[in-house]
Amino acid sequence: MRAAISLLVLLLSMCGVQTESHGTDASTQDVSTELKELRDMVVELRATLQHTRHDVKVLETVNVAMKERLMASEAENVAIKQSLAVSEGKVEALETENVGVKGRLVASESKVEALERALQDTKAEMKTLVENLMKKSAAQEAELTAVKTRPAATETEVEDLENEIRAAPKVAFSAGLTDSGYIVAGSTDLNLVFSRVITNVGEAYNRKTGFFTAPVRGVYYFRFTVADTLDSRYIVIRMYKNRECLMQLQEHGTDGQLHYLSGGLTLQLEKGDTVNMVLPAGYRLYDNYVYNFCTFSGFLLFPL
Repeated sequence: MRAAISLLVLLLSMCGVQTESHGTDASTQDVSTELKELRDMVVELRATLQHTRHDVKVLETVNVAMKERLMASEAENVAIKQSLAVSEGKVEALETENVGVKGRLVASESKVEALERALQDTKAEMKTLVENLMKKSAAQEAELTAVKTRPAATETEVEDLENEIRAAPKVAFSAGLTDSGYIVAGSTDLNLVFSRVITNVGEAYNRKTGFFTAPVRGVYYFRFTVADTLDSRYIVIRMYKNRECLMQLQEHGTDGQLHYLSGGLTLQLEKGDTVNMVLPAGYRLYDNYVYNFCTFSGFLLFPL
């Protein structure tokens, strides 16, 4: 723009020189016309220059604004990149967590399958149990029906048993030996008479002879206890059946204290068989009426 203005000024100068040198009116008129045109052109150029300067200022302003927007865009781009990096980290974390969740899901599915199988097994067991219970219930109902249909027979059996129990012999006895202190056998065996009768159901024991006589054929149990003060001596006792020795017990003592000797037998007896206790020759026993140190007992277990 400045070059164009300089060119116009040069043309004007040349035109002035030519006017002075030639001095003709025609030339002056042409030069005036050209000058006028040049002036108009300069005015137009000035106006164009002003517009151009304005446009330049506008462009500079726009350029500054564009630079600011560019800087803002770049800053925003950095922020977006940072946000994207954070998002990518979160995505990676979520993917890792997703893998763990998938593993747990697979494990849970396996557990669910196992529980379903266990449930099926339990259902089968319950079904079998219910069927067995129903069978047992049916059997019990049948048994109950059978029991209900035979009350009369049962009542008859009960009455027969009661009558049999009432009719069965009742035999039991216990007796103490004496209340006189020492009982001594001399040079011969001594049949012991347990004269202090405590119990004698059935009267099978004879308190005068000391013999038990079986009233019925059956199985009986007999037991005895005897005592003596032993000072370097023995205590000896025997049990007899039908005057035949079945058992002998003995004990030795040296302390002068009271010693006890006990025993018992289960015997099968025929009606009329006898059982008694015998003190061998040369031995002794001790008893009194308060404590019954020496006793003889027996009872019928059951008849045969």
